[in-house]
Amino acid sequence: MVVALCLLLTAQEPPPPEMTTRIVTAHEWVSRVSRNLPDSVWPGFRPDTIPVLYVIRGKGTLLLGWRGELPAGFVAAVSDLREQPAGAGWQPVTDRGAASTGTTLAGRPTAQVVVDSQGIAALVGLTTHEAFHVFETASRQTGKRFGQQENAFLVTSYPIFDSKNEAGMALEGRILEATLSAPNLQRRRALARQFVAVREARHRALGPDLADFEQQAELNEGLAEYALVRSVDLAARQRGFADPAGAAEVGAGKRTGLHKLTEDVTLSIRLRYYATGPALGLLLDALEGPAWKTRLINEDITVQDALADASGYRANERTLRRQAESTFVMRALRAAADSSIAGLRAVRRAQVDSALAAPGVQLVVTVEGRSIGMCGFDAQNLLQVEPGVSLHTRWVQLCAGDVLQATFNAPLVQERNTVRAVVGADSTVKVTNGPDGAVQVESPLVSLRAKNADVARDGRVLTIKIKS
Repeated sequence: MVVALCLLLTAQEPPPPEMTTRIVTAHEWVSRVSRNLPDSVWPGFRPDTIPVLYVIRGKGTLLLGWRGELPAGFVAAVSDLREQPAGAGWQPVTDRGAASTGTTLAGRPTAQVVVDSQGIAALVGLTTHEAFHVFETASRQTGKRFGQQENAFLVTSYPIFDSKNEAGMALEGRILEATLSAPNLQRRRALARQFVAVREARHRALGPDLADFEQQAELNEGLAEYALVRSVDLAARQRGFADPAGAAEVGAGKRTGLHKLTEDVTLSIRLRYYATGPALGLLLDALEGPAWKTRLINEDITVQDALADASGYRANERTLRRQAESTFVMRALRAAADSSIAGLRAVRRAQVDSALAAPGVQLVVTVEGRSIGMCGFDAQNLLQVEPGVSLHTRWVQLCAGDVLQATFNAPLVQERNTVRAVVGADSTVKVTNGPDGAVQVESPLVSLRAKNADVARDGRVLTIKIKS
């Protein structure tokens, strides 16, 4: 265990020794738990393999856990101790706006932790929290919940002045607080069922968008905070842990947060899920052990749904569903649906191929780094080709901020940041290049205005690449 570190840097201002010692000690405990107890926080999560930037405000940035040559701007940390911190680097520069988050450094996913007065246990937790966000991002799959962020814009419309909703959430906090001190598994299971009943009733009144916001926030920040609590608890159980009092404070703080879930009106409502998320995770640990984590990923469910299943809340529903599936031969219905969907995919792909094979100029528009939105479309003439790909069969207005406005009166294939359409005979398509990458395309079938764009022509394909 590293207990002290003195960095000797030529012509550089070294980091504060006491603060550096705390950081290195905390980082080593995170790595020790990860190495010695693999998958103990989450299956496949190895924070010892994720580099961490520790931002010391007004002093500089300490990099730990980097593998290979240090990134530009960092100098090697030289210590006179026998045990050197792995992959250590230092630069006497900080970003005043830096926050604890997941980021990238030299193209490599990296956790970032802002350090001030936190103790070792708090730094163990915060390092694990931000490393878990890096893990979540790397695990993200299109169409799956895990690793996706909640729609944070919904905090602007969340009904904080609705006393019924606020009381319901306060009740949820008290129930979860009670589960932490429940005397036995039977009592925890009973409380878990009460929680799900209260939560589902509140969510019906809250509406689907805000209910999804809450559940996704618990998957995103809530599970990262569960990783924080879990890692601190595991570290504190190890012989020689450097900050047992700080670990106890972390646990006590979570209990207090649940008891006062809605009381601190100075804080954003988003911080509530930093309290409910870990409590739900710990309750699931008690009811089901680690199996719930794999099930949550494989079945693409929320933490709330995982708890409903683990507590037996939906046991009657499950029995009735299985009876219906047996009576009406669900296996045959599923096989028929699979066959029908395969046929639909083939039909829609043929429709796309036919639209793009029409004679004339094929216009391809791409916006780098952002989606192309719709300012207007005909819902009755929009067909899904596959997830994320649509076919507009006659008319659509597209927009992407101030860099693209376009109206198409022809079949158009739209993906996230690319559209394709045949826009008329070569003689009818007029392309005008203006200053600073301004482009206009006009034909009887399209009217397009773009900024900061590159134009290229290859045979019948006219490509416009827009830099957002």
